[in-house]
Amino acid sequence: MNVTVLRTYAIQLEEVAKLELAEHVSALQQTIDRMSMLDARARGDADRYLLQVQQGSTVAQAYGHLDAMDQSLAARKNLEQTQAAQQTQMERKRSELLEAMQYRKKLDLLDARAALELRRRRDRQDQQLLDERAWRRSPLQKGARG
Repeated sequence: MNVTVLRTYAIQLEEVAKLELAEHVSALQQTIDRMSMLDARARGDADRYLLQVQQGSTVAQAYGHLDAMDQSLAARKNLEQTQAAQQTQMERKRSELLEAMQYRKKLDLLDARAALELRRRRDRQDQQLLDERAWRRSPLQKGARG
C-alpha cells in the first residue's frame, strides 16, 4: 500500500484523537467548575446555618439544613466519581493521541525515505543519460568509428 495513503489516514486519526481529547478536557473542566460551585454553595449554606443557630433555630430548620448538607455531600461524591472517570478517559485518549502521533511520525519518516530513494534513483538515471550522451558525442568515439 502507498505510504502517502497510510500517512493521510494517520493524520486523520491524529486529528480525531486531538478533538476527542479536547472534548474530554472540556468535560473534565466543566466537572471541576461544578465542584467549585457546589463547594462555594456548601460554604454559604454552612455560614447561613451557623447564623441561624446563633439566632436560634427550630429543630425542623436544623433537620432541613442537615438534609441539605447530606444532599450536597452526595452530589459532591458523585462529582468526584465523575471526575475520576473523566480523568481516566482523558488519560486513555491522551495515550491514543501519542500512539497516533508516533505512528504518523513513523510514516512521515518512511515517506521521506521513499522520496529520497526516488530522488536518488532519478538522479542516477539522469546521470546515466548524461554519461551516455557525453559518450556518444565524445571525439574518441567519432574517431573510432571513422
